[in-house]
Amino acid sequence: MTLKKNAFRISFVLFIMVFIAGGCAALHQLDEKAEAADQVYETGDPAEALAAYEEVIAAYEAQEESVPPRIYRRAGLLAYELGDTGKTLDYLGEIRRTPHADAATHAALARSYREIDNLSLEITSLENYVDNYPDGEEIDEMRAMLFETLAESRNYEEAYGLWPELDRTYRQDEEMLAVYMEVKQELGYEESVTELAEEILEVNPHNATALEWLARKHFREADERYNREMAAYEENRTHRQYAQLLEALEIVNTDLHIALDYFKRLFEQEPLPEYARYIANIYERFQDEEKADYYRDKANS
Repeated sequence: MTLKKNAFRISFVLFIMVFIAGGCAALHQLDEKAEAADQVYETGDPAEALAAYEEVIAAYEAQEESVPPRIYRRAGLLAYELGDTGKTLDYLGEIRRTPHADAATHAALARSYREIDNLSLEITSLENYVDNYPDGEEIDEMRAMLFETLAESRNYEEAYGLWPELDRTYRQDEEMLAVYMEVKQELGYEESVTELAEEILEVNPHNATALEWLARKHFREADERYNREMAAYEENRTHRQYAQLLEALEIVNTDLHIALDYFKRLFEQEPLPEYARYIANIYERFQDEEKADYYRDKANS
């Protein structure tokens, strides 16, 4: 009986040794495949290198072994270089929450998430880059992208706070200025919005966002001043009140002329009925019925 037990033990030990040896051999083969892929990677051909790393990934999965993070990273960055957004997200997504995700990983993920319009994950990747790699090679672009996504996601306070950190080239860019203008507008900083709109027009006199803000502002101020002063005059019909009304009407007319100029420039760029209605309204206030009728027709056509 003892001999049988010993024989069984020996057989079991031999089985374990063979099993371990087989496992080690399999792992050695996987390591060899990974090394071979690394050699292809060194040749500089991204398509061949990606194919080699995908073979490695498939081999690890076939052996039910965990794929080394560096393999996922290289495969993902190669896929990004080749413009394959799906594979980029598949491979880099495996390591995005791990310490193996570096600056290049987060930058590639951010751009790829933008490509598929996944705003929340784009913001996450951008924040990872900006927070952890303030001296990274792509920090200026990543901050600018984060500013845009924060504004798009209506995180206006965060976007407003990030603006001063943007590189000067971005803070002078027309499109970025227009986004910043929207942020300020949403936060209720109307006076500085006007200044920013005028700054944008210095960069591009045809910027529709800035033109529309200034056109509506001057029209609104003219309308409010007119109604306020007329109401005051109706309550107190004195010579002094009449003189004050005349002074106010001069300012009203100035604002209306400015608004008219902006609305006409907008209408020339894009003949929207709304712009035509504003123009017709202003000409009617100037008692120019011919032009008022012309723009009313444009508004209704």
